[in-house]
Amino acid sequence: MPGQNTIEIRCTAAVNLVLDQLTPLQGDLKELSQTNFNKLKQSILRHGITFPFFVWQSDGTNYILDGTQRDRVLTRMAEEGFTIPPLPCALIEAKDRKEAAEKILLISSQYGRMTNNSLEQFLAENDLDLTELNDELELPSIDLEFFRDADFQPVSADHQGRLDKKNPVTCPECGHEFVP
Repeated sequence: MPGQNTIEIRCTAAVNLVLDQLTPLQGDLKELSQTNFNKLKQSILRHGITFPFFVWQSDGTNYILDGTQRDRVLTRMAEEGFTIPPLPCALIEAKDRKEAAEKILLISSQYGRMTNNSLEQFLAENDLDLTELNDELELPSIDLEFFRDADFQPVSADHQGRLDKKNPVTCPECGHEFVP
């Protein structure tokens, strides 16, 4: 059984490679803010490694095509004293570095689009609470404030009456003022 400071592996793949055997290929293609670094670290601590790295092997080097941010976080965690076991890696074929780089862009592409409504439905269908995952997720196409504000408190009857009051509108053509 893994120790308290050992990162758990919760998936299997073609090969398992130690962290030092992995070499990032994407360079500075993507930035990792401190906030997102912390979210990813929380996710790894809570869920372990649940998805394999995608690796292209060339001339004895294991280049990361997908997993660079996890590599960054795990490297720092190793420096902090965490034990990082061999990591599951799916082997991706590419004829050369150019094709491997193209595949990084393919992996990074997001063809489907999540919306607030589709996420809300997904959460409901799977009995998930977004607040339990909020510190681990980065969903750039989603307005997370939409979900935080969902637990609003009703206002008093007097205040609601003021909210329901219709304000006069002025016609821009003739200046006539009316209440719709």
